[in-house]
Amino acid sequence: MPPSPLTTSSPPLKVADRVASGPSSEVRQIFQTALKRTGIISFANGSPYLGELPFHQLADDAHRIVTEFGSTALQYGASNGIPELRRHIVDLMAIEGVAADPEQVIVTAGSQQALGFAAHATINPGDVVFAESPSYAGAMAVFAAYEAEIVHVPGDRDGLIPAEFECLVRVAWAAGKLPRMLYTVPNFQNPGGMNLSAERRILLGRICQEQGLLLFEDNPYGLLGFDGATMRAIQPDAPDITFYFGSFSKMFAPGLRLGWLLAPEALHQPLTDIAQTAALNPSVFNQLLLTAYLDGPSWRDTLARYRGLYRAKLEALVGALTEHMPAGTTWDLPAGGFYLWVTVPQGIDTHELVHEAIERGVAYVPGTAIYTNGAGRSELRLSFCLPSVEEIRDGAAILGRLFSEALA
Repeated sequence: MPPSPLTTSSPPLKVADRVASGPSSEVRQIFQTALKRTGIISFANGSPYLGELPFHQLADDAHRIVTEFGSTALQYGASNGIPELRRHIVDLMAIEGVAADPEQVIVTAGSQQALGFAAHATINPGDVVFAESPSYAGAMAVFAAYEAEIVHVPGDRDGLIPAEFECLVRVAWAAGKLPRMLYTVPNFQNPGGMNLSAERRILLGRICQEQGLLLFEDNPYGLLGFDGATMRAIQPDAPDITFYFGSFSKMFAPGLRLGWLLAPEALHQPLTDIAQTAALNPSVFNQLLLTAYLDGPSWRDTLARYRGLYRAKLEALVGALTEHMPAGTTWDLPAGGFYLWVTVPQGIDTHELVHEAIERGVAYVPGTAIYTNGAGRSELRLSFCLPSVEEIRDGAAILGRLFSEALA
């Protein structure tokens, strides 16, 4: 006879094994710690600067949506998103060479949710996922939650190195493992800031096709190049294996929590079913507000102003680091995006110093929070998107003193 609920020895509040073994986000922990302190200059979080948004226009649009379309805006909606927004998304992807029908697009609560849907559909425990070195911590957390083995692929200023990737895939096959997919952020990568060259995009797609791997192309920063130029996406040259992820969090505002997923045609319906099961539908009101913003021409001018603003912030950061950081500190200049990846001299442990930096008024992300293999103690990510130019200069000076003292 089975034990009654009163006599069972199983703890009632025990979480599932995959949750208990999953890693916590060091980036999120640093961010939360910094939020609890006043006056912190934060290089830690990739939050866009929102001061250039047309708030009065957005307020007028929101009022009109509620008064004229309230019964629709506040109701359940289609699980793949409203058609008006999906048409805009198709137009945005076309800028980077992606040809799609609005019916193929799945709107999500940010690209992070889209990553979760795609991982749920494709990853089994023990599958090997390849990613840039370093790579986006949020994606690594998703893959770890589905019990994948993550293998980092070396890169340089032109992005992930195809020959290294192909070699690691062959090593995995030889070891009896299942290489499942490659994850890449090809444009102004988080956290390294690197841009994957046009030649490497084609090569990586070809290698994935030849080796039987899927390709996850995560592209939140593609329209944030400082010069306004865009690169051809990977997806058009490998559409049958590529999941394309987009987001409005960086180019517009993260508070609306809107992104999208374009899946290979054969997997579109399973992904739609997963989205419906997990969330029923993304917010209709938020989608209508964003659609109204994209209906007019002003969003392009706003985006252009942001590009110039972020370029100026990066220039301020690099100038201050050049002045204050100890000799031997290096970085590669990104051509867009939000992040500068910095390598400090041996003898400085960015992981050990992160809380001392917060005590002195500055937050950053140590390299250890990015890698999944314990690497990164001589590296750090600095986000220049949110602080003012004055804060950037002051924060860099504080970091320079802290790191110089560590070498003394």
